[in-house]
Amino acid sequence: MRWGVCFVLMLGLRSGGVDAQQARTTEKSSVVQVTEWVKGAAIPLAGTDPSNDLTDMERLDAMVGDARIVAMGEATHGTREFFQLKHRMLEYLVEKKGFTILGIEANWPESLAINDYVVNEVGDAQSALDGLYFWTWNTEEVLDLLHWMRKYNEDPAHTKKVKFFGFDGQIARLAATNVMNYLAKVDPEEAKNAAKIFEPVSDLKKEKEAAKKSEVFWERQEDKLLAIENKFVSHKAAYVKASSEKEWTMAQHNLEITRQAAEIYSFKQKGNVSTRDRAMAKNVRWILEQEGPEAKIMLWAHNGHVSAGQLGGGASMGNQLRQMYGKDMVVCGFSFDEGSFQALEKGRGLRQFTVGPASGDTLDGVLAATGIPLFAVDLRSAPADSAVAKWLESPQRMRSVGALYSENARDGGFVEVKPRDFDVLFFVQKTSAAHENPKGAESETHGSR
Repeated sequence: MRWGVCFVLMLGLRSGGVDAQQARTTEKSSVVQVTEWVKGAAIPLAGTDPSNDLTDMERLDAMVGDARIVAMGEATHGTREFFQLKHRMLEYLVEKKGFTILGIEANWPESLAINDYVVNEVGDAQSALDGLYFWTWNTEEVLDLLHWMRKYNEDPAHTKKVKFFGFDGQIARLAATNVMNYLAKVDPEEAKNAAKIFEPVSDLKKEKEAAKKSEVFWERQEDKLLAIENKFVSHKAAYVKASSEKEWTMAQHNLEITRQAAEIYSFKQKGNVSTRDRAMAKNVRWILEQEGPEAKIMLWAHNGHVSAGQLGGGASMGNQLRQMYGKDMVVCGFSFDEGSFQALEKGRGLRQFTVGPASGDTLDGVLAATGIPLFAVDLRSAPADSAVAKWLESPQRMRSVGALYSENARDGGFVEVKPRDFDVLFFVQKTSAAHENPKGAESETHGSR
């Protein structure tokens, strides 16, 4: 009896071993097939330097099609080549596809100063960048991009100007100030009431302290802000008469940004990242509605935000925009094999990190195995019902570095993603760190991405 049991157990173990070996063989075969398919489908790019002409970028025409939104991700917030490639992509989309807006993962009210610089020739680019708070965008690469936008708009032949807007709402103080200034003009009594509500976010120091307050505090703030918003709507006719339709619209959206920041603060302890992504998707839609039906926008954010999948258990910005715009949006993820980037390390501040080649069984490693140093590939063109399609639709590990990073991270900076949550992947074999501008405002560190 014992021998019979042992024999059965041995057969089971042996069978399990065979099954495991078969699974590994199948996986290896799939990786090889994916690599070969990508190698054949890839569109090599000439380089990331924005001084290059757009001849190679024009080969992406079929990928973009008639899309109204092209969402450009990034595997890190501090990679020079990613930023430069986005610069080139914007030039191509503006000059060849009629795009009119660059939207970036930055606070909306503060971004208006940059829009004034690139469209109305007001102020200077560096000061406007300082006003965005985040170190991620205060780089030489972004500054070069703003200079190009300004130069493009200065040409009288370009009757359609390219505009710059943030679509984030993490910080309340400028938005709250803008609402206060508007109310002082159209409803002085309501301005006095609003001043008490906006007090916790009336300046940098106060908002940083308020950010540490309890979830209950911020939920109460949300209720108070909603009451102001209801009055904005019910008194719209009187407010517009005392100002203008445009002024009311801008003030109302500043109020919306203030409420979004409060909502993000209240959910921070729960780790519900979709709260912020829901707000960003809503802001993108608002921008497009304001700019009209002919407007086309290129979005600039982290891979996790532009992905059409899930982010931290909640729907990402890209997921929600896909539901709103369907095939009118193209989602582009960014991947790299090895190289450097800048990120914040807890206790050490902003610094440069360097990582070695990705493992061959990761998405990054599979793209690297093609031997093509820089390319784009349209994942939508993968043959249906094939091993390649199955692999792309299954969770794969991919580098994903947000604002924070540590060389001791347990996951090594990799997360599981479904490659097909991106329509297109851009791959850079070797990267370098973004070039930080020499001067900048005090950095904010809201959000992990």
